[in-house]
Amino acid sequence: MAKLLPCVVAMVAVLALCNLRLAAFVPPPAGQSLRHGVHMSTAVGAAAVLGAAPAAFADKIDDAATKLSEASYPFLKEIDWTSPVYGSLPNANPVKVLAVINKALVMGASMDSAALKKGVLAHASAIGHVDSKGMIPLPDYTAINAAIGHMVASVPKNQVIDVFNAAGDVVRKEEVGAYMKSLVNSGDAEAAYKAFWEFKDVVAAAQR
Repeated sequence: MAKLLPCVVAMVAVLALCNLRLAAFVPPPAGQSLRHGVHMSTAVGAAAVLGAAPAAFADKIDDAATKLSEASYPFLKEIDWTSPVYGSLPNANPVKVLAVINKALVMGASMDSAALKKGVLAHASAIGHVDSKGMIPLPDYTAINAAIGHMVASVPKNQVIDVFNAAGDVVRKEEVGAYMKSLVNSGDAEAAYKAFWEFKDVVAAAQR
């Protein structure tokens, strides 16, 4: 996680990896698609991103972030965040990576500036609390998820979908999913992903 966080602050990996981090482990719930036509404010997760969601939804996003964080933290602790795979994209096509960066920058330009600043500061705070295993405390993780939720809610859905689809051409979850899931507790991974999709729905409801 220590290697991911700076990327998120840079705002490139935030948008792509928030989806890919969990999507690499388990498939979406029955009846939900991750590509084309999707409930794709799913670039919540990681990021990736915050914004001026209507006031009526603000507390709902924060509450959902708390629920997501508590449900997925056991799963997060099982991941080897010191692995070099989280600081690079093995076998990635540089041209396709550039396409992801382009879409992420376009999305970032649409974000509410105050929300974006809050997200950056949440990540900066978390970096200061990273332990020897690359993990951050639950409160920092919760703050990051809430920030990303608001960031995603502040941009048009089509821009989130564009980032997600571009990222899907770089890291294909079907190629790594089984292996990655084998490294953690299956039940914890599935619980985390279920909570992630519930969080996505709350963010989608607030998205403009």
